[in-house]
Amino acid sequence: MEVNFTSWKIPPDGYRRRKTEFSSKCEDAALGKEIGKGARTLNKKKWKDFLLFALFVFPAVAFVLFATDIPFMMNLYYSVFDWNGIGKSMTFVGLGNFVKIFTNDTLFWKGVKFTLKFAVFYVIIVNVISLVVALIMSKERKSSSIGRAFYYIPYIISLTAISLIWKFIFGAGFEALYSITGWEFFNWSWVGTPKLAFWVVVIMAVWQNVGFYMVNYIAGIIAVPKDLIEAGKIDGANSFQVFLKITVPMIMPAVSICMLTALTFAFKLFDIIMVFTKGGPANSTVSVAYNIYKEAFVNNKYGLATAKSLVFVFFVLIVTAIQLKVTKSREVEA
Repeated sequence: MEVNFTSWKIPPDGYRRRKTEFSSKCEDAALGKEIGKGARTLNKKKWKDFLLFALFVFPAVAFVLFATDIPFMMNLYYSVFDWNGIGKSMTFVGLGNFVKIFTNDTLFWKGVKFTLKFAVFYVIIVNVISLVVALIMSKERKSSSIGRAFYYIPYIISLTAISLIWKFIFGAGFEALYSITGWEFFNWSWVGTPKLAFWVVVIMAVWQNVGFYMVNYIAGIIAVPKDLIEAGKIDGANSFQVFLKITVPMIMPAVSICMLTALTFAFKLFDIIMVFTKGGPANSTVSVAYNIYKEAFVNNKYGLATAKSLVFVFFVLIVTAIQLKVTKSREVEA
Protein backbone atom coordinates (compact mmCIF):
# COMPACT_ATOMS: atom_id res chain seq x y z
CA MET A 1 0.00 0.00 0.00
CA GLU A 2 1.49 3.29 -1.04
CA VAL A 3 1.21 6.20 1.35
CA ASN A 4 1.24 9.74 0.07
CA PHE A 5 3.02 11.80 2.75
CA THR A 6 2.58 15.00 0.85
CA SER A 7 -1.11 14.79 1.43
CA TRP A 8 -0.61 15.04 5.23
CA LYS A 9 -1.30 18.46 6.60
CA ILE A 10 -1.28 19.70 10.18
CA PRO A 11 -4.39 21.68 10.92
CA PRO A 12 -3.60 25.38 11.48
CA ASP A 13 -5.10 25.35 14.99
CA GLY A 14 -3.01 22.36 16.04
CA TYR A 15 0.15 23.97 14.73
CA ARG A 16 -0.47 27.16 16.60
CA ARG A 17 -1.28 25.23 19.77
CA ARG A 18 1.92 23.19 19.60
CA LYS A 19 3.96 26.29 18.83
CA THR A 20 2.42 28.09 21.78
CA GLU A 21 3.08 25.13 24.10
CA PHE A 22 6.69 24.93 22.92
CA SER A 23 7.19 28.68 23.41
CA SER A 24 5.66 28.49 26.89
CA LYS A 25 7.99 25.67 27.86
CA CYS A 26 10.98 27.65 26.60
CA GLU A 27 9.84 30.74 28.48
CA ASP A 28 9.28 28.70 31.67
CA ALA A 29 12.73 27.20 31.36
CA ALA A 30 14.29 30.62 30.84
CA LEU A 31 12.30 32.05 33.73
CA GLY A 32 13.35 29.18 35.99
CA LYS A 33 16.95 29.74 35.02
CA GLU A 34 16.68 33.45 35.80
CA ILE A 35 14.96 32.71 39.12
CA GLY A 36 17.69 30.27 40.07
CA LYS A 37 20.35 32.78 39.10
CA GLY A 38 18.55 35.51 41.07
CA ALA A 39 18.22 33.26 44.12
CA ARG A 40 21.94 32.49 44.03
CA THR A 41 22.73 36.20 43.70
CA LEU A 42 20.37 37.00 46.59
CA ASN A 43 21.97 34.34 48.78
CA LYS A 44 25.41 35.71 47.99
CA LYS A 45 24.23 39.23 48.87
CA LYS A 46 22.72 37.99 52.15
CA TRP A 47 25.95 36.24 53.08
CA LYS A 48 27.93 39.34 52.16
CA ASP A 49 25.67 41.53 54.30
CA PHE A 50 25.86 39.04 57.17
CA LEU A 51 29.67 38.91 57.04
CA LEU A 52 29.84 42.70 56.92
CA PHE A 53 27.45 42.93 59.87
CA ALA A 54 29.48 40.35 61.82
CA LEU A 55 32.71 42.22 61.04
CA PHE A 56 31.40 45.39 62.68
CA VAL A 57 29.53 43.73 65.56
CA PHE A 58 32.15 41.16 66.56
CA PRO A 59 34.55 43.60 68.32
CA ALA A 60 31.74 44.96 70.52
CA VAL A 61 30.41 41.47 71.28
CA ALA A 62 33.92 40.23 72.08
CA PHE A 63 34.53 43.20 74.38
CA VAL A 64 31.26 42.65 76.28
CA LEU A 65 31.94 38.92 76.45
CA PHE A 66 35.45 39.23 77.85
CA ALA A 67 34.83 42.33 79.99
CA THR A 68 31.51 41.42 81.62
CA ASP A 69 30.03 38.02 80.80
CA ILE A 70 33.09 35.83 81.33
CA PRO A 71 34.14 37.62 84.57
CA PHE A 72 30.57 37.26 85.86
CA MET A 73 30.60 33.52 85.17
CA MET A 74 34.01 33.28 86.86
CA ASN A 75 32.54 35.09 89.88
CA LEU A 76 29.79 32.49 90.05
CA TYR A 77 32.45 29.78 89.99
CA TYR A 78 34.76 31.30 92.61
CA SER A 79 31.89 32.17 94.97
CA VAL A 80 31.51 28.53 96.01
CA PHE A 81 35.20 28.14 96.90
CA ASP A 82 37.42 29.21 99.76
CA TRP A 83 40.34 30.76 97.86
CA ASN A 84 42.90 33.45 98.61
CA GLY A 85 43.01 34.67 95.01
CA ILE A 86 46.67 33.74 94.52
CA GLY A 87 47.38 30.10 95.32
CA LYS A 88 46.38 27.12 93.21
CA SER A 89 44.59 25.25 95.98
CA MET A 90 40.87 25.98 96.34
CA THR A 91 38.52 24.40 98.85
CA PHE A 92 34.95 23.80 97.76
CA VAL A 93 32.54 25.20 100.37
CA GLY A 94 29.31 25.25 98.38
CA LEU A 95 26.97 27.89 99.78
CA GLY A 96 29.19 28.41 102.82
CA ASN A 97 30.31 31.87 101.72
CA PHE A 98 26.71 33.00 101.26
CA VAL A 99 25.71 31.56 104.63
CA LYS A 100 28.57 33.47 106.26
CA ILE A 101 27.46 36.72 104.59
CA PHE A 102 23.89 36.45 105.87
CA THR A 103 24.72 35.14 109.35
CA ASN A 104 28.16 36.30 110.43
CA ASP A 105 29.32 39.38 108.51
CA THR A 106 28.23 42.53 110.31
CA LEU A 107 30.73 44.75 108.46
CA PHE A 108 29.23 43.87 105.07
CA TRP A 109 25.71 44.79 106.19
CA LYS A 110 27.07 47.94 107.81
CA GLY A 111 28.48 48.77 104.39
CA VAL A 112 25.10 48.05 102.80
CA LYS A 113 23.43 50.39 105.29
CA PHE A 114 25.96 53.15 104.59
CA THR A 115 25.65 52.68 100.81
CA LEU A 116 21.85 52.83 100.93
CA LYS A 117 21.92 55.91 103.17
CA PHE A 118 24.43 57.58 100.88
CA ALA A 119 22.38 56.63 97.79
CA VAL A 120 19.19 58.18 99.20
CA PHE A 121 20.76 61.50 100.18
CA TYR A 122 23.07 61.71 97.17
CA VAL A 123 20.39 60.93 94.57
CA ILE A 124 17.94 63.46 96.03
CA ILE A 125 20.44 66.28 96.65
CA VAL A 126 22.38 66.01 93.40
CA ASN A 127 19.23 65.85 91.27
CA VAL A 128 17.51 68.76 93.03
CA ILE A 129 20.58 71.00 92.81
CA SER A 130 21.25 69.98 89.20
CA LEU A 131 17.65 70.70 88.19
CA VAL A 132 17.72 74.14 89.83
CA VAL A 133 21.03 74.97 88.16
CA ALA A 134 19.71 73.67 84.82
CA LEU A 135 16.63 75.91 85.07
CA ILE A 136 18.91 78.91 85.60
CA MET A 137 21.45 77.95 82.93
CA SER A 138 18.81 77.06 80.32
CA LYS A 139 17.91 80.74 80.00
CA GLU A 140 19.39 82.43 76.95
CA ARG A 141 22.01 84.71 78.45
CA LYS A 142 25.52 85.63 77.39
CA SER A 143 26.93 84.19 80.61
CA SER A 144 25.08 80.85 80.31
CA SER A 145 27.88 79.12 78.39
CA ILE A 146 30.49 80.23 80.92
CA GLY A 147 28.26 79.12 83.78
CA ARG A 148 27.66 75.70 82.24
CA ALA A 149 31.39 75.19 81.75
CA PHE A 150 32.02 76.31 85.34
CA TYR A 151 29.65 73.67 86.71
CA TYR A 152 30.79 70.94 84.30
CA ILE A 153 34.57 71.22 84.86
CA PRO A 154 34.60 69.26 88.18
CA TYR A 155 32.96 66.30 86.42
CA ILE A 156 35.88 65.84 84.02
CA ILE A 157 38.41 65.85 86.87
CA SER A 158 39.43 62.50 88.32
CA LEU A 159 37.53 61.61 91.48
CA THR A 160 40.85 60.63 93.06
CA ALA A 161 42.24 64.12 92.40
CA ILE A 162 39.06 65.68 93.77
CA SER A 163 39.35 63.56 96.92
CA LEU A 164 42.90 64.82 97.46
CA ILE A 165 41.77 68.43 96.93
CA TRP A 166 38.94 68.11 99.45
CA LYS A 167 41.25 66.29 101.86
CA PHE A 168 43.46 69.38 101.84
CA ILE A 169 40.42 71.70 102.21
CA PHE A 170 39.01 69.88 105.23
CA GLY A 171 42.48 69.57 106.74
CA ALA A 172 45.02 72.36 106.34
CA GLY A 173 42.53 74.65 104.59
CA PHE A 174 40.01 74.70 107.43
CA GLU A 175 42.78 75.02 110.01
CA ALA A 176 44.05 78.15 108.28
CA LEU A 177 40.54 79.60 108.05
CA TYR A 178 39.94 78.88 111.74
CA SER A 179 43.14 80.65 112.72
CA ILE A 180 42.06 83.68 110.64
CA THR A 181 38.34 83.88 111.49
CA GLY A 182 38.11 82.04 114.79
CA TRP A 183 34.84 80.43 113.67
CA GLU A 184 34.23 77.13 115.43
CA PHE A 185 32.71 75.76 112.24
CA PHE A 186 36.20 75.41 110.74
CA ASN A 187 37.50 73.68 113.86
CA TRP A 188 35.08 70.76 113.72
CA SER A 189 36.54 67.31 113.22
CA TRP A 190 34.98 66.77 109.80
CA VAL A 191 36.74 63.51 109.03
CA GLY A 192 37.12 62.26 112.60
CA THR A 193 33.40 62.28 113.46
CA PRO A 194 31.19 59.55 111.90
CA LYS A 195 28.20 61.83 111.20
CA LEU A 196 30.31 64.61 109.74
CA ALA A 197 32.41 62.16 107.71
CA PHE A 198 29.25 60.89 106.02
CA TRP A 199 28.25 64.41 104.96
CA VAL A 200 31.78 65.12 103.77
CA VAL A 201 31.49 62.17 101.36
CA VAL A 202 28.06 63.39 100.18
CA ILE A 203 29.30 66.96 99.64
CA MET A 204 32.30 65.79 97.63
CA ALA A 205 30.23 63.49 95.42
CA VAL A 206 27.53 66.11 94.78
CA TRP A 207 30.07 68.84 94.01
CA GLN A 208 31.81 66.66 91.46
CA ASN A 209 28.72 65.40 89.60
CA VAL A 210 26.32 68.37 89.52
CA GLY A 211 27.62 69.45 86.10
CA PHE A 212 26.87 66.10 84.47
CA TYR A 213 23.25 65.99 85.61
CA MET A 214 22.84 69.69 84.82
CA VAL A 215 23.68 69.03 81.15
CA ASN A 216 21.08 66.24 80.98
CA TYR A 217 18.40 68.42 82.54
CA ILE A 218 19.21 71.36 80.25
CA ALA A 219 18.76 69.08 77.24
CA GLY A 220 15.37 67.98 78.58
CA ILE A 221 14.22 71.52 79.41
CA ILE A 222 15.18 72.88 75.99
CA ALA A 223 13.22 70.06 74.33
CA VAL A 224 9.95 71.03 76.07
CA PRO A 225 7.59 72.46 73.39
CA LYS A 226 7.24 76.22 73.78
CA ASP A 227 3.58 76.15 72.74
CA LEU A 228 2.71 74.02 75.80
CA ILE A 229 4.34 76.56 78.12
CA GLU A 230 2.60 79.45 76.36
CA ALA A 231 -0.74 77.63 76.53
CA GLY A 232 -0.28 77.11 80.25
CA LYS A 233 0.48 80.79 80.81
CA ILE A 234 -2.54 81.82 78.73
CA ASP A 235 -4.71 79.57 80.92
CA GLY A 236 -3.51 81.52 83.96
CA ALA A 237 -0.77 79.24 85.32
CA ASN A 238 2.10 80.94 87.13
CA SER A 239 5.77 80.00 86.67
CA PHE A 240 5.76 77.40 89.45
CA GLN A 241 2.59 75.75 88.12
CA VAL A 242 4.04 75.69 84.59
CA PHE A 243 7.18 74.04 85.95
CA LEU A 244 5.28 71.52 88.07
CA LYS A 245 2.51 70.62 85.62
CA ILE A 246 4.25 70.97 82.25
CA THR A 247 8.05 71.02 82.53
CA VAL A 248 8.50 68.22 85.07
CA PRO A 249 6.29 65.66 83.25
CA MET A 250 7.98 66.50 79.94
CA ILE A 251 11.52 66.04 81.30
CA MET A 252 10.79 62.73 83.05
CA PRO A 253 12.97 60.81 80.54
CA ALA A 254 15.90 63.01 81.63
CA VAL A 255 14.91 62.46 85.26
CA SER A 256 14.94 58.68 84.70
CA ILE A 257 18.43 58.83 83.19
CA CYS A 258 19.78 61.06 85.95
CA MET A 259 18.21 58.95 88.70
CA LEU A 260 19.64 55.76 87.21
CA THR A 261 23.15 57.16 86.76
CA ALA A 262 23.06 58.67 90.26
CA LEU A 263 22.04 55.31 91.75
CA THR A 264 24.78 53.58 89.78
CA PHE A 265 27.37 56.04 91.07
CA ALA A 266 26.14 55.66 94.66
CA PHE A 267 26.27 51.87 94.56
CA LYS A 268 29.76 51.89 93.03
CA LEU A 269 31.15 54.42 95.51
CA PHE A 270 34.81 53.56 96.03
CA ASP A 271 37.29 56.29 95.02
CA ILE A 272 36.31 58.82 97.68
CA ILE A 273 36.33 56.18 100.41
CA MET A 274 39.66 54.74 99.28
CA VAL A 275 41.49 58.08 99.07
CA PHE A 276 39.72 60.22 101.65
CA THR A 277 38.33 58.23 104.60
CA LYS A 278 39.53 54.62 104.07
CA GLY A 279 36.27 53.52 105.67
CA GLY A 280 36.80 55.50 108.86
CA PRO A 281 36.22 56.68 111.41
CA ALA A 282 35.32 53.37 113.10
CA ASN A 283 34.17 51.83 109.78
CA SER A 284 31.37 54.42 109.56
CA THR A 285 32.02 55.18 105.87
CA VAL A 286 32.68 51.68 104.57
CA SER A 287 30.80 51.26 101.28
CA VAL A 288 29.95 47.86 99.84
CA ALA A 289 32.48 48.29 97.02
CA TYR A 290 35.22 49.18 99.50
CA ASN A 291 34.28 46.24 101.74
CA ILE A 292 34.49 43.83 98.78
CA TYR A 293 37.85 45.32 97.78
CA LYS A 294 39.30 44.86 101.28
CA GLU A 295 37.93 41.33 101.53
CA ALA A 296 39.59 40.31 98.26
CA PHE A 297 42.89 42.21 98.21
CA VAL A 298 43.62 42.94 101.89
CA ASN A 299 42.15 39.94 103.72
CA ASN A 300 42.91 37.60 100.77
CA LYS A 301 39.44 36.02 100.86
CA TYR A 302 38.69 36.11 97.17
CA GLY A 303 35.92 33.51 97.25
CA LEU A 304 34.03 35.37 99.98
CA ALA A 305 34.50 38.67 98.13
CA THR A 306 33.00 37.27 94.91
CA ALA A 307 30.04 35.93 96.88
CA LYS A 308 29.50 39.40 98.37
CA SER A 309 29.65 40.97 94.92
CA LEU A 310 26.98 38.57 93.62
CA VAL A 311 24.68 39.30 96.56
CA PHE A 312 25.08 43.02 95.97
CA VAL A 313 24.55 42.69 92.20
CA PHE A 314 21.16 41.06 92.67
CA PHE A 315 20.25 43.62 95.32
CA VAL A 316 21.15 46.47 92.94
CA LEU A 317 19.11 44.87 90.15
CA ILE A 318 16.01 44.85 92.37
CA VAL A 319 16.46 48.49 93.44
CA THR A 320 17.15 49.62 89.86
CA ALA A 321 14.11 47.79 88.50
CA ILE A 322 11.87 49.48 91.08
CA GLN A 323 13.36 52.90 90.31
CA LEU A 324 12.91 52.48 86.55
CA LYS A 325 9.32 51.29 86.97
CA VAL A 326 8.44 54.31 89.12
CA THR A 327 10.06 56.90 86.84
CA LYS A 328 8.91 55.32 83.56
CA SER A 329 5.29 55.31 84.74
CA ARG A 330 5.43 59.10 85.09
CA GLU A 331 6.83 59.82 81.63
CA VAL A 332 4.61 61.51 79.05
CA GLU A 333 4.97 62.03 75.31
CA ALA A 334 5.06 65.43 73.67
